[in-house]
Amino acid sequence: MVEMEQAFWSHPSRYQVKYRAVSDGGDIGPLCTLVLENCPTYVTQDLSILARFDGEVLSFEVTPLVPVRLEAFEVQVEHEFDRMERVLLNGYQSWSTTEWLSAFAGMRGIDHVPQQVKDRYFIGQLGDYQFTDYGGGRSRQHGYSYAVLRRQDVYRLVGSLNERTGFTRLRSDAQAGMVTLQRECPNRVLQPGETLRLLQVALLAGTEDAVYDRWFELAGIAARPVRPLVGYSSWYRHYGDIDHAKLESDLEGAQTAFSGVDTEGATRLFQIDDGFSKVGDWLDVDRVKFPEGLASLAGRIREAGFLPGLWLAPFVCEKESRLAAEHPDWLLRDAAGEAVRAGFHWSGSYALDTLNPEVRAYVRDVLHTVVREWGFGLLKLDFLYAACLEPHGGLNRGELMADGMQLLREAAGEDCLLDGCGVPLGSAFGAVDYCRIGCDVGLDWDDKPHMRLLHRERISTKNSMGNTISRAPLDGRAFGNDPDVFFLRDDVQLTVKQRRTLLENDARYGSMLLTSDDMGAWGAAERDLFATAIRTLLARRG
Repeated sequence: MVEMEQAFWSHPSRYQVKYRAVSDGGDIGPLCTLVLENCPTYVTQDLSILARFDGEVLSFEVTPLVPVRLEAFEVQVEHEFDRMERVLLNGYQSWSTTEWLSAFAGMRGIDHVPQQVKDRYFIGQLGDYQFTDYGGGRSRQHGYSYAVLRRQDVYRLVGSLNERTGFTRLRSDAQAGMVTLQRECPNRVLQPGETLRLLQVALLAGTEDAVYDRWFELAGIAARPVRPLVGYSSWYRHYGDIDHAKLESDLEGAQTAFSGVDTEGATRLFQIDDGFSKVGDWLDVDRVKFPEGLASLAGRIREAGFLPGLWLAPFVCEKESRLAAEHPDWLLRDAAGEAVRAGFHWSGSYALDTLNPEVRAYVRDVLHTVVREWGFGLLKLDFLYAACLEPHGGLNRGELMADGMQLLREAAGEDCLLDGCGVPLGSAFGAVDYCRIGCDVGLDWDDKPHMRLLHRERISTKNSMGNTISRAPLDGRAFGNDPDVFFLRDDVQLTVKQRRTLLENDARYGSMLLTSDDMGAWGAAERDLFATAIRTLLARRG
């Protein structure tokens, strides 16, 4: 291990706990706030707090002395920001913009978006907007699970060591000279004598590789051993308009493009994306589009020398699905009893209650059928954030997401490759084989001007490429990075330079190199560019 620099924080400068004591009758008392300065232990009539810092790991243990419901927990650490300092705060989920910024830059939420737009498209559901304050103006930013501060060649990393029991939000305030660590609290009453390690984070300084290596070592997280994937995805070529004949033609084109290309050390993938059924009705394959179903097509893909992949969104259903009509009790409900929307996609998108035993049985049945009976070897699992839109069942968001990820792995089996997408990233560490680390690319560079004013999870080739670079250190440490697809075809609104840069960055920083082109239409120049990118990818991963 590369020798670490001396930790840049010796101890927390301030921390506070907000809680409510619960009486024997179950009544919740008034909100109590403890604000503690440089104090390793503290005991009240309601709870005791123990803070530890060993030079690398800062942790806090809370032990209630009476029944207590924690409302909030945060730690403030002083840090004198330099005007040249850059900060990277990891966005909430796969699609959330994550980029190196000046420490004195600001961050915009969706308060500026007209309410009618938010109500119609449910864009607040795509990120953390429903439960995170974006206010504060310039010099204030936030992220989740980890943050990195860079001053010249020294990287200072703050990384959560456990997101399974709750998400960790990290805030920087350059003008105030403060970094704040906010921990998601349990969604239940804590009982007397129940010791809870509420916050555990690594505080590290050194080279970029050193801090990331040490963080994952301390967290006990290792990426699942996988080979790079190279190949084709149907989405940006056909979107939802797919059928058996089109995919057969695309498969023949992929075979042609791979002819003579050395892919030893990688796995060739042919992935079928959305469009084979209504979202939620996964086993009701459209027999007009696919008269033979999907099992025969998966077999044909394997015969052609490719691993068959299939897209699913297991924790959502669309409004017009049979599932929504026949099982309204499977939908996640908010405190008012209303079905929780997961976004604006398809005919309307609803979240499923992943704690409902019937939903869990259905998810298991779907994944078992797709993998064991239909023969798909990779599942791209999308819109996973839907599992944790509403804390419920005594679980907070982090616990719900961890539970959902475990359900998917158990249902798919250890031998099936999983590509997570639309997932809070910390929940995916070590849980999936590959993971999308950026938003969807587009058929142009940065979408229309009015679309740029919306949310941090919007479609943008520019933003996707930025995430590919900023989240590159996760590749091979947390999972294999999925940077989305590249294009070499000339019917997209990207310049030749933009198309080549997209391809080169995918090869340099990711573990998946997929296109949505008609690969059979490529000429010699496109095939040479693809072969060169594969060599770059394999050399880096080798």
